[in-house]
Amino acid sequence: MKINRILSLFVLIVAMATQAQVMQLPPIPADPDVRTGKLANGLTYYIRHNNWPENRAEFYIAQRVGSLQEEDSQRGLAHFLEHMCFNGTKHFKGNDLIRYCESIGVQFGRDLNAYTAIDQTVYNISNVPTDRQSALDSCLLILYDWADGLVLDPEEIDKERGVINEEYRLRTSASMRMFERSLPKLYPGSKYGHRMPIGLMSVINSFKPETLRAYYEKWYRPDNQGIIVVGDVDVDHVEAEIKKLFGSIQMPANPAPVKAEPVPDNAQPIIVIDKDKEQRVNTIELIFKHDAMPDSMKNNLGYVIGCYMRDLALSMLNARLNEYAQKAESPFVDASAIYSSYIFAKTKDALDISALPKDGQTEAALGAILREARRAAEFGFTPTEYARAKADALSSLDKMYSNKDKRFSAQFCNEFKENFINGEPITPIDYYYATMKQIVPEIPIEVINEAMKELVPASDSNMVIINFNSEKDGAAYPTEQGLMKAIADVRAEQLTPYVDNVKNEPLIKTMPKKGSIKKEESNAGLGYKELTLSNGVKVVLKQTDYKKDQVMLTAEGFGGSSLYGEADYSNIKLFDDAIEASGLGNFSHTELEKALAGKIASASMSLATTRQTISGSSTPDDVETMLQLVYLYFTAINKDQSSYDNLMRTYEIALKNKALSPDNAFNDSLIVTLNCHNPRFTSLDTTDLGKVSYDRILEMARQLTANAAAYTFTIIGNFDEAKLRPLLEQYVASLPASKDIRKGHRVDTDAKGVVVNSFKRKMETPKAITAMVWSNDAMPYTLDNIVKADITGQVLSMVYLKKIREDAGAAYSVGAQGTMARQDDKIDCGLFAYCPMKYEKADTVLTILRAEVDAMTQTCDADMLKKVKEFMLKSFDDRTKTNSYWLGVIDTYRTYGVDLHSAYKQTVEAQTPQTISAFVKELISQGNRVEVVMMPDVDGEKK
Repeated sequence: MKINRILSLFVLIVAMATQAQVMQLPPIPADPDVRTGKLANGLTYYIRHNNWPENRAEFYIAQRVGSLQEEDSQRGLAHFLEHMCFNGTKHFKGNDLIRYCESIGVQFGRDLNAYTAIDQTVYNISNVPTDRQSALDSCLLILYDWADGLVLDPEEIDKERGVINEEYRLRTSASMRMFERSLPKLYPGSKYGHRMPIGLMSVINSFKPETLRAYYEKWYRPDNQGIIVVGDVDVDHVEAEIKKLFGSIQMPANPAPVKAEPVPDNAQPIIVIDKDKEQRVNTIELIFKHDAMPDSMKNNLGYVIGCYMRDLALSMLNARLNEYAQKAESPFVDASAIYSSYIFAKTKDALDISALPKDGQTEAALGAILREARRAAEFGFTPTEYARAKADALSSLDKMYSNKDKRFSAQFCNEFKENFINGEPITPIDYYYATMKQIVPEIPIEVINEAMKELVPASDSNMVIINFNSEKDGAAYPTEQGLMKAIADVRAEQLTPYVDNVKNEPLIKTMPKKGSIKKEESNAGLGYKELTLSNGVKVVLKQTDYKKDQVMLTAEGFGGSSLYGEADYSNIKLFDDAIEASGLGNFSHTELEKALAGKIASASMSLATTRQTISGSSTPDDVETMLQLVYLYFTAINKDQSSYDNLMRTYEIALKNKALSPDNAFNDSLIVTLNCHNPRFTSLDTTDLGKVSYDRILEMARQLTANAAAYTFTIIGNFDEAKLRPLLEQYVASLPASKDIRKGHRVDTDAKGVVVNSFKRKMETPKAITAMVWSNDAMPYTLDNIVKADITGQVLSMVYLKKIREDAGAAYSVGAQGTMARQDDKIDCGLFAYCPMKYEKADTVLTILRAEVDAMTQTCDADMLKKVKEFMLKSFDDRTKTNSYWLGVIDTYRTYGVDLHSAYKQTVEAQTPQTISAFVKELISQGNRVEVVMMPDVDGEKK
């Protein structure tokens, strides 16, 4: 396809015009790798063979209905029905569906899941091993049961009511309460204002089973259903099975149409102001509603180009907002703009600009975000801004295309789901890449500026303002009049164009003196090389092609926060973010972001107890830029006072009302209890902010990076070794180094014995949470123990899920995790259980959590163990195809001599109920158990 400048410009101008003209643009060709079809009964299907990850498949069923289809007496039943799909179907009684999936290595909640939205309900069975055709056929059978074979047993329905109630409590927060209260005003005269998917608990607790059945029979029917199967499958076989299974489903007579629900325009601004006692920060949101593109008009080149231009304009606006936030005079500490559906309406889109205002500056923040949007709309973007944005877009295109053969099946499933539900095009990647690579360079800035102008109307019609506040005694809150005055004042201003300050110089002005590679060794078993550089730095290299667009780097050095005492506790807590806010070389933080335009490369520094790490990532083409950034972290972290000041202002706002959040109160209590109230490990709070010194943090960073010989660099990914070696000599072998290496030391104060922290607090929505931790610091750090710990946590999760959620109806979610970790001479073997629970059944939950760990010292359920082993073996194959996995494996082997890879499968397969029980018995033998329980103070409150 060849598009000359004149033709491409014409196409773009047409794309910016009316929707009728957009329809005249070329249609997007069908993707030859996707088999689509529609059965006689109206069911749609999508099938695609994809072998990444290898030997895996994804099964989805998308329902083109959700809570919007409910009647007033059914509010919440769309979501309730989703839950019931896991509680009894024609071919899988009770919880047999979950148990069957576990038997093929598919875990409930992780790979077996679903969600309900306002206009869709989607179910998935993911990461299914494809070695058995019978398992694949069974997954199609599950989709069939979901489509037309739900049992909806009244006893199971009654058990699930409690689970839904706990899900409602778990997800109810200050912002959610305000959002729900505001919906009718945000959607005047529209059903959208009364259809939150979670529904009404009054309905959930009282509906008759036949009411749920009526919703199911009315809306779960073939013309509303899309079957999606992607992975290492026989496409012909899958298609034949779909036709055989789903073709028999009958359409009901006179089916009710799925009607589009309009969102009325508003001539005058809609303004929502609300407050809540548990809201931590004040927020302001400015929204401009736009008509949504009809689904029927999306499958053409004009729609694709229009989306690209809009996204490019918003990327430049966001860069301006981020830059402005760094200025002292900015009334907000953070702001961002997105374009998407108006809240969750399918029939209305919106430009949404949100900000986090400084205290007392909500009106000013509203005015500021409108001002910057107006400035962009009236004057457009500058050539230098556009050059950066276009370079980033072209780099992203190349990155996407380089990895076209390693796209996950879940990505395709989501693309097909969006096509079925929202009419989004399925664009063949070769066509998209070739087309955009020709068109993007030809788009003049004037057309992008026109796109921005379309997003920001000159009038206040279809404007929406949402302001949520922290409720406090004596506090003053914004008013509708005050917010509208801020809008009017900005509308009346005479604005000036944005000035783009750009530093046009290389990242490193003067190249360092090259070092050399002095020694090279290989590890054939784990497939890596180890280089010793002339300055003593070790560099580990492993080439992979798991992601063709990825190169990962870690430089881990001895030292860490343990080198610093009490005077630096606050500096330690803020270290990572303060360094991230800094610049590098001659560049400020903002200047550096501009300088990296067109490059896909990054680096950052983090501090742990006995180590510090500089991490990096890039595409193969940008490895040198990544290494330059890493070099600058070692040699030239640049103080950026304005960026740091904005970071501190952000923390002041975020931490000021931290204690208002029950979840924060629980997390802080857990941390201090586990660490025996050691102030070194408490979470950041407002008292820390007054003790932090930016200069001291920079000094600590210089100390920690002064000796590169204390570091080992590990580089994994799709790099060209011949090109990489001279870059290592230039940017790593040249780093300052000496033989004097300062190592960190143990500073922990882990809780010993049985420690219980149980407390109550007032809450707007009463909820209870518990966490329990069993620990042992004397068990050997071996692959065998690591595997046993992992198995223990997963088996316990299955036990807890059955006994606490399914049988007792005492929680929505519950889980456990077993871990074995080591850092230098500190070894931690632990078992962690976590449960947000129904407070009326807290005693039951706590008893089960404790008792089942004790029970596992005597016996481990053989069937559960078998399922967990199946999942672990499957997950192992998936993990070995990621660069992050190999980073961990190589680091553990080089540091501690423990090979986590070579014998992993044999170690998993060797486990028996007896070995797991013996492990749990040893784990809890030290008698260390921490319990933290937060209960609501409901005295005088209505339960």
